[in-house]
Amino acid sequence: MEIMIHCVCNNINTAKVDAAAAQGAERAKDVMRACGTKFNCGQCRVSINERLAQWRALNPALEAAE
Repeated sequence: MEIMIHCVCNNINTAKVDAAAAQGAERAKDVMRACGTKFNCGQCRVSINERLAQWRALNPALEAAE
């Protein structure tokens, strides 16, 4: 897995998005909350939501268990 920065303003990378997803984050707003921050410019919403969708596709058993 390639680690990339999804939110430059809050230094949220792929690992942080994945950790939030594992804790139940379903939207970018949930990731911000899990990271203890809020949107600044908001340019990251699409990237974070795309990564959440990828995470769900890679972890269907975890998603179904909830």
